[in-house]
Amino acid sequence: MEEVINVFNSLNIDYNLIRHPAIFGRADEEKVKDIRFDGEVCKNLFLKDKKTKSFYLVSLPANKRADLKKISDGLNSHRLSFGNEEELWEKLHIKSGSVSVLNVIGAPNTDVIFVLDKEIMNYNKVCFHPNDNTASVSFKPENIAKIMDKYNKKYIFLEVEE
Repeated sequence: MEEVINVFNSLNIDYNLIRHPAIFGRADEEKVKDIRFDGEVCKNLFLKDKKTKSFYLVSLPANKRADLKKISDGLNSHRLSFGNEEELWEKLHIKSGSVSVLNVIGAPNTDVIFVLDKEIMNYNKVCFHPNDNTASVSFKPENIAKIMDKYNKKYIFLEVEE
């Protein structure tokens, strides 16, 4: 988390850090129902294309259902499936529950392709885990490009259909 905050400060990105109980997925929503997140909470899917061995991290609003077939079609990839814990650690140096677009900060040499739902850009602020699922960081979505550019990372905006 400290590394993420240091990068935000070095890039002059305004943010709000929200500490909360560990969130691993939708099943943990009850733990944080009374917390004001100060932005659209986003979920992140770590996906792989078994045929090409490509990995993707897809970020989209938490309340949006992701259709993997449609995401696959939008990326012109083969059938996508979820990456496993071992692959997640190998590619992003993170454990399940802490996956987010901000993982690029802790794994700057990753070959994972970051995919952002275009809808994210419609929000005033978005919330992602800062490489730790006991906190969320709220910031303007246009700053995602600033972070990706710092690490020369490939990212794609995609209209994720439900």
